[in-house]
Amino acid sequence: MRHGLTDEEWNVIEELFPSPASTGRPPADPRKMLNAMIWLNNTGAKWRDIPSDLGAWQTVFKYFDRWNSDGTLQEIVNRLTQFSIDKGELDGDLWCIDGTILRAHRCAAGGAKKKDPDEPADHALGRSKGGFTTKMHVLTDGKGNPLGFHLTAGQVHESTVVDEVLMTANDLTDSEGQGIAWPIALSGDKGYRADWIDEYLIDLGIMPVIPSKASEDRSKRPVVFDKDRYRNRNIVERLIGWLKEYRRIFSRYEKSAKNFSGMIRLGFIQRYYRTLQIGV
Repeated sequence: MRHGLTDEEWNVIEELFPSPASTGRPPADPRKMLNAMIWLNNTGAKWRDIPSDLGAWQTVFKYFDRWNSDGTLQEIVNRLTQFSIDKGELDGDLWCIDGTILRAHRCAAGGAKKKDPDEPADHALGRSKGGFTTKMHVLTDGKGNPLGFHLTAGQVHESTVVDEVLMTANDLTDSEGQGIAWPIALSGDKGYRADWIDEYLIDLGIMPVIPSKASEDRSKRPVVFDKDRYRNRNIVERLIGWLKEYRRIFSRYEKSAKNFSGMIRLGFIQRYYRTLQIGV
């Protein structure tokens, strides 16, 4: 299958899925279920259009919902991040942050109003110049490895959630459980220029690489703008472009932010497999 995992790729995450019990009804093949989810994320098809050879669509959705809720999808992302760290592929010098608008299809409206602690009240949906939208805030290292994301309604400004986006990478570790340090520098465009952001990053030991606005006195900022590092900021824009190649991320169909986050995690998984080139 075009979008399926190779044997080498599956071996990296296989131990995350325990062996089935010797009694009772046997569970679905987890590799097959993951391949079906990846196929769906790539093609943007409806759940009911999942090919029968990948499994019944109801079963695939059941596993997607379960793995997204119990943290299995995030565990896969974490395992691939650890694999990248162990190989020395994570850039500790520069991380980059940015946000992008994602159009929501009309079927994304009408999400349930029942209280879910993991679901924002607005389902991360709102109105912006682009219409009915979600905003995806992304954090990456200087090599394009996705480190974390945060979803808000489309009209929310990027600068208001810098701390929440950074905290998605607060618990990154290598395969032995050793935490990794914050990067030397964090780069963002002028949308992130605010005194409180400079102070927040400096308190974390991170140098802000954010250009000043034309109307302000650059000499009053506590840091000198690093033009050389800023030239590499486009890596986060390239990551966003790569993620938007997955049709279920390019257009939001999920009613809940929780389920849409699952699609983004699948995109992160595919991105890591592409950059790590396992078995190549």
